[in-house]
Amino acid sequence: MSRFLLPVALFGVSVAALISDPAHAEGFDGPYVGVQAGIAVLHIEGDILTGPFEETSETAFGSAVLGYRMSAGPLVLGAEGDIGIHVDGGDARYGVYGIAGARLGGSSLVYGRVGYAWHDGFADDLGKGLVLGGGFETKLAGPVNARIDYKYLDLGETDIPDNSFDITGHEVTAGIVFTF
Repeated sequence: MSRFLLPVALFGVSVAALISDPAHAEGFDGPYVGVQAGIAVLHIEGDILTGPFEETSETAFGSAVLGYRMSAGPLVLGAEGDIGIHVDGGDARYGVYGIAGARLGGSSLVYGRVGYAWHDGFADDLGKGLVLGGGFETKLAGPVNARIDYKYLDLGETDIPDNSFDITGHEVTAGIVFTF
């Protein structure tokens, strides 16, 4: 699946750039698509029959985003979804979020997010849970924005006889967003 994600994301970004409406480039209102890349860290700790363990993995991470934002007085509110891939291992991660932010001047936005994510590669009762985070986005030219983004993921814990697991993660990405 990972070899198909990049071409699909690039196609979506290209289409968005071609159909962009310059009138929406003035603000952060309306639909948007983008691509992001960065680093993802997963941390698993727990106890198994042989005793306690702790494991941390760090990998390159890429994702495609799709969202919609609107002004509500001094705030910018919206919803965003994404699908990403961990380069090492090829596990996919999906998420949906509510976003609230404030404009800084006329060309930048600082925002926070809360949502839910699913991460492939774990048992059914693990790999899904709360996401908190935030970021900064600024206009570059026309409908093109640059952003940096941070997400904290609490991907669940389980306590079954003789085994317990707690999975958390961090994602730090930079990306390009196309508004239309």
